[in-house]
Amino acid sequence: FVPPGWTYEHDMELGRFLYDHSEKRLQRVDCTKEHINSIEVSSHTEECVAAHLTDNLTYTFWESSGPPGQHWVRLNMKKGTIVKRLWLMLDGQCNSYVPRRVAVYGGTLSRLQHLRTVLINENSYQNVCILRDMKTHMPVLEIRFLECRDQGYNVRLQGIKIMSFWEWDLILNADMFQPARLVRYPLLEGVDADVLYRRAVLIQRFVQLLEGVLCYLIPLSEDSIGTFNALR
Repeated sequence: FVPPGWTYEHDMELGRFLYDHSEKRLQRVDCTKEHINSIEVSSHTEECVAAHLTDNLTYTFWESSGPPGQHWVRLNMKKGTIVKRLWLMLDGQCNSYVPRRVAVYGGTLSRLQHLRTVLINENSYQNVCILRDMKTHMPVLEIRFLECRDQGYNVRLQGIKIMSFWEWDLILNADMFQPARLVRYPLLEGVDADVLYRRAVLIQRFVQLLEGVLCYLIPLSEDSIGTFNALR
């Protein structure tokens, strides 16, 4: 039910509150070392080892050593982590070492499932996001390099970076809506915390449903203004 006196503007303000206390804060946080247990690689050259993927140095890198199409990086995640963004930090000094097509798999090591395949733009020479907005914890994330530019044999990366948060941080509860946190949200002040909690759960469910069907709605035809207005 809609709470008495509740308007669309209340929903907008509650949405901003949820964003400010989760997404916005996470955009500034690099969780690579905090949330990854260990990293494995398919192969490496003598000096370009897996440890360089997380040392945050621009002059070091990991480089594979082996036949094309058989290179991978495996991230063993700490229990309870949920990945919001996963980036590859490319090394563009030699074009044939830059990955062109990448597949991401996730799950348990014995049952990895395909999550996404990414074709990296030919003009990309810096950070490329290859995975985003996971909803559940994946014990293992495996990045498979299917193809390099210019028919290259090996892959070279300056590093990887993830933005993630703990599974338990996503759980909504009424304690989130303490009066001190609502000072900058005047429409929410004075509303019972249980009412705000129930409405926040509803918004979260709506967002999950919308994300599930968005891929069928967008991109819309550029000349279909009426369709866009209907979606809006």
